[in-house]
Amino acid sequence: MSIRTGLAALSVLAVLAAAPGARADTILDLSETGHVSAQPDEIAASLRAEATAPAPDAAQAAVNQAMKRALDAARATPGVTVNTGQYSVWLAEPPLPPHPGAARAGGPTWHASQTLDLTGHDGHTMLALVGALQGQGMAVQSLGWQLSPDATRTALEAALRQAVSGLRARAEEVAGLLGLRFASFRTVRLSPEPGRMVPMMMRAAAAPAPNVEQGPIEVSSTVTAEAVLVGK
Repeated sequence: MSIRTGLAALSVLAVLAAAPGARADTILDLSETGHVSAQPDEIAASLRAEATAPAPDAAQAAVNQAMKRALDAARATPGVTVNTGQYSVWLAEPPLPPHPGAARAGGPTWHASQTLDLTGHDGHTMLALVGALQGQGMAVQSLGWQLSPDATRTALEAALRQAVSGLRARAEEVAGLLGLRFASFRTVRLSPEPGRMVPMMMRAAAAPAPNVEQGPIEVSSTVTAEAVLVGK
Protein backbone atom coordinates (compact mmCIF):
# COMPACT_ATOMS: atom_id res chain seq x y z
CA MET A 1 0.00 0.00 0.00
CA SER A 2 1.21 3.55 -0.68
CA ILE A 3 0.08 7.03 0.32
CA ARG A 4 0.51 10.21 -1.63
CA THR A 5 -0.12 13.21 0.54
CA GLY A 6 -1.14 16.53 -0.86
CA LEU A 7 -1.81 19.86 0.75
CA ALA A 8 -4.76 21.16 -1.29
CA ALA A 9 -5.09 24.46 0.54
CA LEU A 10 -3.42 26.16 3.48
CA SER A 11 -4.96 29.33 4.85
CA VAL A 12 -4.37 30.84 8.22
CA LEU A 13 -7.43 32.64 9.57
CA ALA A 14 -7.63 34.58 12.78
CA VAL A 15 -10.72 33.68 14.81
CA LEU A 16 -11.46 36.09 17.64
CA ALA A 17 -12.27 34.50 20.99
CA ALA A 18 -15.56 35.32 22.70
CA ALA A 19 -13.94 37.08 25.66
CA PRO A 20 -12.37 40.50 24.96
CA GLY A 21 -8.60 40.40 24.90
CA ALA A 22 -8.45 36.62 24.61
CA ARG A 23 -5.85 35.17 22.25
CA ALA A 24 -7.19 34.26 18.81
CA ASP A 25 -7.11 30.71 17.51
CA THR A 26 -5.59 29.86 14.14
CA ILE A 27 -7.56 27.81 11.59
CA LEU A 28 -5.83 25.68 8.96
CA ASP A 29 -7.63 24.38 5.85
CA LEU A 30 -6.07 21.00 4.99
CA SER A 31 -6.68 18.20 2.52
CA GLU A 32 -5.06 14.78 2.49
CA THR A 33 -5.58 11.77 0.18
CA GLY A 34 -4.81 8.16 0.98
CA HIS A 35 -4.19 5.66 -1.85
CA VAL A 36 -4.10 1.86 -1.71
CA SER A 37 -3.58 -0.67 -4.48
CA ALA A 38 -6.01 -3.56 -4.20
CA GLN A 39 -5.99 -6.76 -6.23
CA PRO A 40 -9.33 -7.21 -8.04
CA ASP A 41 -11.21 -10.29 -6.88
CA GLU A 42 -14.24 -10.33 -9.20
CA ILE A 43 -14.65 -10.50 -12.96
CA ALA A 44 -17.71 -8.97 -14.63
CA ALA A 45 -19.02 -9.46 -18.14
CA SER A 46 -21.87 -7.86 -20.05
CA LEU A 47 -23.09 -9.66 -23.17
CA ARG A 48 -25.85 -8.93 -25.66
CA ALA A 49 -28.18 -11.11 -27.70
CA GLU A 50 -29.51 -9.41 -30.83
CA ALA A 51 -31.53 -10.33 -33.89
CA THR A 52 -33.18 -8.72 -36.93
CA ALA A 53 -36.31 -9.81 -38.81
CA PRO A 54 -39.06 -8.37 -41.03
CA ALA A 55 -41.56 -8.62 -38.15
CA PRO A 56 -41.07 -7.64 -34.47
CA ASP A 57 -42.32 -10.94 -33.05
CA ALA A 58 -39.80 -12.87 -35.16
CA ALA A 59 -36.92 -10.69 -33.92
CA GLN A 60 -38.11 -11.07 -30.33
CA ALA A 61 -38.45 -14.82 -30.68
CA ALA A 62 -34.86 -15.12 -31.93
CA VAL A 63 -33.54 -13.02 -29.02
CA ASN A 64 -35.61 -15.00 -26.52
CA GLN A 65 -34.18 -18.28 -27.80
CA ALA A 66 -30.62 -16.95 -27.68
CA MET A 67 -31.12 -15.66 -24.13
CA LYS A 68 -32.61 -18.95 -22.98
CA ARG A 69 -29.54 -20.85 -24.22
CA ALA A 70 -27.24 -18.32 -22.56
CA LEU A 71 -29.15 -18.38 -19.27
CA ASP A 72 -29.14 -22.18 -19.18
CA ALA A 73 -25.36 -22.21 -19.67
CA ALA A 74 -24.73 -19.45 -17.11
CA ARG A 75 -27.00 -20.94 -14.43
CA ALA A 76 -25.30 -24.30 -14.86
CA THR A 77 -21.89 -22.72 -14.12
CA PRO A 78 -20.98 -22.81 -10.39
CA GLY A 79 -20.14 -19.54 -8.69
CA VAL A 80 -21.59 -17.24 -11.38
CA THR A 81 -24.18 -14.57 -10.59
CA VAL A 82 -26.60 -13.99 -13.48
CA ASN A 83 -28.75 -10.94 -14.21
CA THR A 84 -30.72 -10.05 -17.34
CA GLY A 85 -30.64 -6.44 -18.47
CA GLN A 86 -32.45 -4.09 -20.82
CA TYR A 87 -34.71 -5.52 -23.51
CA SER A 88 -35.16 -3.36 -26.61
CA VAL A 89 -37.18 -3.66 -29.84
CA TRP A 90 -37.07 -0.99 -32.54
CA LEU A 91 -37.88 -0.43 -36.19
CA ALA A 92 -35.18 0.51 -38.69
CA GLU A 93 -36.61 2.14 -41.79
CA PRO A 94 -35.09 1.14 -45.14
CA PRO A 95 -32.56 3.60 -46.59
CA LEU A 96 -33.78 6.54 -48.64
CA PRO A 97 -33.81 6.12 -52.44
CA PRO A 98 -30.82 7.47 -54.37
CA HIS A 99 -32.95 10.06 -56.21
CA PRO A 100 -36.48 11.55 -55.89
CA GLY A 101 -39.26 9.36 -57.20
CA ALA A 102 -37.38 6.10 -56.76
CA ALA A 103 -38.83 3.46 -54.46
CA ARG A 104 -37.19 2.51 -51.19
CA ALA A 105 -35.13 -0.66 -51.38
CA GLY A 106 -36.60 -3.51 -49.34
CA GLY A 107 -39.04 -3.31 -46.48
CA PRO A 108 -38.72 -2.31 -42.82
CA THR A 109 -36.45 -4.30 -40.53
CA TRP A 110 -37.12 -4.94 -36.84
CA HIS A 111 -34.27 -5.20 -34.36
CA ALA A 112 -34.41 -6.78 -30.90
CA SER A 113 -31.72 -7.09 -28.24
CA GLN A 114 -31.27 -7.94 -24.56
CA THR A 115 -28.24 -7.82 -22.28
CA LEU A 116 -26.94 -10.47 -19.90
CA ASP A 117 -24.71 -9.49 -16.96
CA LEU A 118 -22.44 -12.04 -15.27
CA THR A 119 -20.12 -11.81 -12.26
CA GLY A 120 -17.89 -14.40 -10.62
CA HIS A 121 -14.70 -14.77 -8.60
CA ASP A 122 -13.13 -17.65 -10.54
CA GLY A 123 -11.49 -16.08 -13.58
CA HIS A 124 -10.90 -19.34 -15.43
CA THR A 125 -14.54 -20.39 -15.06
CA MET A 126 -15.89 -16.97 -16.06
CA LEU A 127 -13.68 -16.64 -19.13
CA ALA A 128 -14.57 -20.15 -20.29
CA LEU A 129 -18.26 -19.30 -19.94
CA VAL A 130 -17.87 -16.03 -21.85
CA GLY A 131 -16.03 -17.85 -24.61
CA ALA A 132 -18.82 -20.43 -24.84
CA LEU A 133 -21.48 -17.71 -25.03
CA GLN A 134 -19.51 -15.97 -27.75
CA GLY A 135 -19.61 -19.22 -29.65
CA GLN A 136 -23.41 -19.11 -29.38
CA GLY A 137 -23.42 -15.70 -31.08
CA MET A 138 -23.59 -13.44 -28.03
CA ALA A 139 -21.79 -10.11 -28.39
CA VAL A 140 -19.46 -9.14 -25.52
CA GLN A 141 -20.04 -5.50 -24.56
CA SER A 142 -17.55 -5.36 -21.69
CA LEU A 143 -15.35 -7.75 -19.78
CA GLY A 144 -12.95 -6.98 -16.97
CA TRP A 145 -11.75 -7.41 -13.41
CA GLN A 146 -13.15 -5.29 -10.60
CA LEU A 147 -13.30 -5.11 -6.82
CA SER A 148 -16.23 -6.84 -5.17
CA PRO A 149 -18.29 -4.75 -2.70
CA ASP A 150 -16.47 -6.32 0.28
CA ALA A 151 -13.03 -5.73 -1.26
CA THR A 152 -13.98 -2.15 -2.15
CA ARG A 153 -15.11 -1.47 1.42
CA THR A 154 -11.88 -2.89 2.87
CA ALA A 155 -9.71 -0.85 0.49
CA LEU A 156 -11.65 2.36 1.18
CA GLU A 157 -11.26 1.89 4.93
CA ALA A 158 -7.51 1.43 4.53
CA ALA A 159 -7.25 4.53 2.32
CA LEU A 160 -9.31 6.51 4.82
CA ARG A 161 -7.02 5.52 7.70
CA GLN A 162 -4.01 6.67 5.69
CA ALA A 163 -5.67 9.97 4.81
CA VAL A 164 -6.68 10.75 8.41
CA SER A 165 -3.22 9.81 9.71
CA GLY A 166 -1.56 12.01 7.10
CA LEU A 167 -3.94 14.88 7.83
CA ARG A 168 -3.14 14.85 11.53
CA ALA A 169 0.60 14.65 10.85
CA ARG A 170 0.37 17.61 8.48
CA ALA A 171 -1.60 19.67 11.00
CA GLU A 172 0.97 18.98 13.73
CA GLU A 173 3.83 19.78 11.35
CA VAL A 174 2.38 23.15 10.33
CA ALA A 175 1.50 24.00 13.93
CA GLY A 176 5.12 23.42 14.94
CA LEU A 177 6.40 25.64 12.14
CA LEU A 178 4.09 28.42 13.36
CA GLY A 179 5.06 27.99 17.01
CA LEU A 180 1.57 26.74 17.85
CA ARG A 181 -0.06 23.50 18.99
CA PHE A 182 -2.65 21.41 17.12
CA ALA A 183 -5.84 21.21 19.20
CA SER A 184 -8.59 19.55 17.13
CA PHE A 185 -10.31 19.19 13.76
CA ARG A 186 -13.64 20.67 12.77
CA THR A 187 -15.90 20.46 9.68
CA VAL A 188 -14.33 17.22 8.46
CA ARG A 189 -15.42 16.05 4.96
CA LEU A 190 -14.78 12.66 3.34
CA SER A 191 -14.61 11.92 -0.40
CA PRO A 192 -14.17 8.21 -1.08
CA GLU A 193 -13.25 7.11 -4.61
CA PRO A 194 -14.13 3.44 -5.26
CA GLY A 195 -12.03 1.38 -7.62
CA ARG A 196 -13.19 0.98 -11.21
CA MET A 197 -13.48 -2.06 -13.42
CA VAL A 198 -10.74 -2.59 -16.00
CA PRO A 199 -12.84 -3.09 -19.15
CA MET A 200 -12.11 -5.07 -22.28
CA MET A 201 -14.28 -4.65 -25.37
CA MET A 202 -14.78 -7.63 -27.67
CA ARG A 203 -16.76 -8.73 -30.70
CA ALA A 204 -18.98 -11.76 -31.00
CA ALA A 205 -17.08 -14.65 -32.54
CA ALA A 206 -16.73 -18.41 -32.25
CA ALA A 207 -13.29 -18.06 -30.71
CA PRO A 208 -11.29 -19.54 -27.81
CA ALA A 209 -11.99 -18.23 -24.32
CA PRO A 210 -10.85 -14.59 -23.98
CA ASN A 211 -7.96 -13.52 -21.79
CA VAL A 212 -8.12 -10.60 -19.37
CA GLU A 213 -5.13 -9.44 -17.32
CA GLN A 214 -5.72 -9.08 -13.60
CA GLY A 215 -3.84 -5.91 -12.56
CA PRO A 216 -4.15 -3.96 -9.30
CA ILE A 217 -6.82 -1.29 -8.90
CA GLU A 218 -6.12 1.95 -7.06
CA VAL A 219 -8.63 3.11 -4.47
CA SER A 220 -8.50 6.60 -2.95
CA SER A 221 -10.09 8.43 -0.07
CA THR A 222 -9.74 12.17 0.52
CA VAL A 223 -10.26 13.97 3.83
CA THR A 224 -10.56 17.74 4.09
CA ALA A 225 -10.88 19.52 7.40
CA GLU A 226 -10.26 22.67 9.36
CA ALA A 227 -7.54 22.20 11.94
CA VAL A 228 -7.66 24.40 15.06
CA LEU A 229 -4.24 25.60 16.25
CA VAL A 230 -3.74 27.23 19.62
CA GLY A 231 -0.86 28.81 21.46
CA LYS A 232 1.54 26.60 23.38
